[in-house]
Amino acid sequence: MFTKKTIVKKTAQVSLLTLLSRFFGIIREFVFVRYLGASALADAFFTAYKVPNMLRKIFAEGALSAATVPVFSRVVRKDGKPALSHLVTLSFCLFEIAVLLLCALIMYNAHAFIALIVPGFSPDQIAIAARCLIILMPFIFFISSNALLAGALHTIGHFFMPVLTSSLFNVVFIIGLLVCYFFSLSVTTLCWFVLAGGAVQFMVHVITFYAYGFRFTRIDWRQLRSFKEIFINFIICLPSASITEINLFVDTSFASLLPAGSISLLRYAYRFMGIPLGVFAIAFARILLPQFSRVRLYAPKRLHYYLLESIKIVFWIMVPITILMSFFADKFFETLFLSEKFTYVHVAQAANLLSIFLFGLFSFSINRIVVSIYYAMQVTWVPGIIAAVSAIFNIFLDWLLVYTFQAQGIAYATTGAAIVRTVLLLGVLYGWYGFKGYPRRLLTFVCAYLLQCTVFFVPFYGIYRLFNTVITAYASSGVQYFLLNHIGFWLWTCPLMLALFLCLWATRRRFGVDVYFLDGLF
Repeated sequence: MFTKKTIVKKTAQVSLLTLLSRFFGIIREFVFVRYLGASALADAFFTAYKVPNMLRKIFAEGALSAATVPVFSRVVRKDGKPALSHLVTLSFCLFEIAVLLLCALIMYNAHAFIALIVPGFSPDQIAIAARCLIILMPFIFFISSNALLAGALHTIGHFFMPVLTSSLFNVVFIIGLLVCYFFSLSVTTLCWFVLAGGAVQFMVHVITFYAYGFRFTRIDWRQLRSFKEIFINFIICLPSASITEINLFVDTSFASLLPAGSISLLRYAYRFMGIPLGVFAIAFARILLPQFSRVRLYAPKRLHYYLLESIKIVFWIMVPITILMSFFADKFFETLFLSEKFTYVHVAQAANLLSIFLFGLFSFSINRIVVSIYYAMQVTWVPGIIAAVSAIFNIFLDWLLVYTFQAQGIAYATTGAAIVRTVLLLGVLYGWYGFKGYPRRLLTFVCAYLLQCTVFFVPFYGIYRLFNTVITAYASSGVQYFLLNHIGFWLWTCPLMLALFLCLWATRRRFGVDVYFLDGLF
């Protein structure tokens, strides 16, 4: 069983690797903006890429992982690696046949499929997006295979290589962007690089799978019962694990009715919000799922305490991140994206969208962890129903707000749906399954932490304004532009933000901020 230190150590390891991947992701977006900007062509590519990418999130980070890890954990614990190798082989053959059939179906009907999901696209945009989709669809074969192999590795506590492969994929993607940008190649050429990145990930997973003693072996039909359990859980988990991606897909359909570039702007804003979401929340949920599955077997009531402490650590991390990213929202896009193809108008629009998404960052984050508790309890139908309710709510808000608020209305809808989902997920756990809410302890923690944040954010803002004033008054115009409006801005603001977090960490006990996953580690 994982100890508290092990959980935090594994989370830190996955978080650092995810941060590396997100760093490459920022470079990727930086090059992409200069390649296509926020244009109709960029919208066409992102729409085509969204189809396999949505399936990637479902398979690699969603329903398939949620369905396999509890079963894989039980099999490897009971029968060892040989039995799990047989189960993985059976699951790989049956799942990937279905995936290949799905790929063939969408590729054969690519033009009609694109026209259906983005009704606002012009015929030229539909044609470009369809060509890209035909190339990109096999990408999901590689990534869904990775999810199965990673699920086996997670059961023995190995998270390093499955997370590192995301960085490898981004490196291949960046190389493709640079080649296409400097040699003025078509966007379909970029699609081939994306597909190559998926193949690289798959090869690394296979090598790691074998290195840890697993094998692809003959199909053992005695494992069919376990596979049936995986498949049923997968079908039930599908709506809840993929709801964020489904909502973003619906958002794309509505955004296609807006001016060209709206899809791109929404994607750029959501990508920045996804940095803390992926670096901490998704990483934390990934580590906790096997642990929740074990805890349910020997001490199910301890899940109540884990839920409380999960809420507290997510709140502890995400509140200052939300404040800081909202405050610097315009600077993200001005210092990194501003170019001929991404103007100040785009900067302002993207910053507004990011601020709206950040309002729901806590909900986006805690939903990942709460759903893991449901999966560990093997109660998969409840988050499925809640996911469907929040998806309907998202569609309703899209319809209600899109024509008045344009792209901002879509961001409001996505954030609102995430908050509704949080309320329902926690409400059912507390009200139906009898989880202890510990309201007094949680309220005490929230009040203490908000007081601590207030105490340190006020001087942080004062120091930031002082630095800003000094640079404006004494730096030359070139240096001033570099330190205030370009990449140099982060050379002095990042140390300030790091100092802020260190202060919050070092003084938490003085303010009575007690977090289980943080205390007693150093």
